[in-house]
Amino acid sequence: MTGLYTSLPLEKVLYGPGSVASLPAEVDRLGGRRVFIVTGRTLADKTPLVKRLVMLLGYRHAGTFAGIQQHVPESGIDEAAKMAHAAQADLLLSVGGGSPIDAAKSVALALADEEHPPLLHVAVPTTLSAAEFSHIAGYTVESTRSKSRVIDPRLTPRVAILDPEMTLATPAWLWSSSGIRALDHAVETLYAPGDHPVQDVLALQAIADLFAGLPAARQRPDDLAVRLRCQLAAWMSFFAPATIQYGLSHALGKAFGPIYSVPHGVTSCITLPPVMRYMAATHAGPLARMARALGLAGPEMPDQQAALAAAGSVADLIRRLELPGRLRDVKVPREGLARIAGAVAGDGSQQADVLRILEEVW
Repeated sequence: MTGLYTSLPLEKVLYGPGSVASLPAEVDRLGGRRVFIVTGRTLADKTPLVKRLVMLLGYRHAGTFAGIQQHVPESGIDEAAKMAHAAQADLLLSVGGGSPIDAAKSVALALADEEHPPLLHVAVPTTLSAAEFSHIAGYTVESTRSKSRVIDPRLTPRVAILDPEMTLATPAWLWSSSGIRALDHAVETLYAPGDHPVQDVLALQAIADLFAGLPAARQRPDDLAVRLRCQLAAWMSFFAPATIQYGLSHALGKAFGPIYSVPHGVTSCITLPPVMRYMAATHAGPLARMARALGLAGPEMPDQQAALAAAGSVADLIRRLELPGRLRDVKVPREGLARIAGAVAGDGSQQADVLRILEEVW
């Protein structure tokens, strides 16, 4: 066995109810004096969360951009960067799901030059996307409605604050679907290329906790212990984004999500089960480990049968959470499937297989 683990410059993960109260001390530790908040309109206008953070920051608060939209259009990044520059920001605070967190990374890069590295970044997530643990910033090129990204270890948030109290206003569908996105991270870790023994252990634990925690959060949405369990599972699911090469489920979601305005979590609800069934033919062993960890298969069951049981259990979880499971449910037209397949597989030999997967879930 040989492998490589690449560590990112995430310095602290603070977790637990009330942990957001540590924000001022962390800002001071990082040397922040003019903190610029990057978030979305709903959080800023329809919840008290952003106002709470402004109060915690006090004199440190230099301004807020609340115009980040789903899939992070480039125009939003440009506008936020201009406002942050005018505010003389020296630290960014992202609040929300993957879109505000990724947008803050892109803003940090936009403000950097040869003399000034990207601004430091503190993330307060309200979903289970786990973008706060990554050095990758995804955004949408509006002229083509295609997804692009920048990758730079310096863009990794230095501090992530997982406070379940900050997630109580998150809509149930968004919490659950972003949890399936975390599940997608964990599953695709298991069959990623190479050896990754530490990440595999964490991925299996994340899968078990999400299978238990997501239905429990749906039944008891105010249960902070359950919500925190899901947050920690999302962290475990995405523990090594600089090391793991994520697979076909992620690639498919990035291809059709921006075109048809489908949230990333929902794309995973649609793509993960059929991709797992497809992967069972060539990567049965890792998926069988998942099935056995969930108690779906005993040691005597053949790996491929166990792998298919794992895929079926994910599809069942998505149904129980009442989330979309087909492309037509999110208004992706059948005539668009060839374009999606081409974006993922090009003219390669995999294109026919990808198109069959898309047809299966249309």
